[in-house]
Amino acid sequence: MALCAMLCEGAFAQAGVKTVGLNVSYGTEIENIGVGVKGQYYITDAICTEASFDYFLKKDGLSMWDVNFNAHYLFPIGDKMKIYPLAGLSYTNWKYSLDEREVLVDDDDTSDSVGKFGVNLGGGFQYDLTESMIFNAEVKYQLINTFDQVVFSVGLAYKF
Repeated sequence: MALCAMLCEGAFAQAGVKTVGLNVSYGTEIENIGVGVKGQYYITDAICTEASFDYFLKKDGLSMWDVNFNAHYLFPIGDKMKIYPLAGLSYTNWKYSLDEREVLVDDDDTSDSVGKFGVNLGGGFQYDLTESMIFNAEVKYQLINTFDQVVFSVGLAYKF
């Protein structure tokens, strides 16, 4: 994400606003809460690019993290609120690990992980709390072979 921000900085240094934020998510396939960070760059007033990382907490031996690169097209609804559709790419990594007490046979398959690429489709809204703070909420569908899920998230971002 830092590399992406540095590359965008040189290419669009005069073009627009940047944000850095934190979010809390819920994934329907992992069935657990996640925490994440995101960075955004506004190419124009209406087009925003976003890079994010989310880590979903371990539950029943299963944990997950993802990296997302999305684009938003912002539609203003009043002075402080915007709604947007989003589309982008995702890479997810799913890991399961069993406690030794849970293994019934003498087997080395106590953990494994798999990573897959996918597509994000969704939408959300953002509300300017102040000139430098944004609240956002969104829902996206991650289309990932055998790991499709809906992710709901809310967050705060600092605009600079």
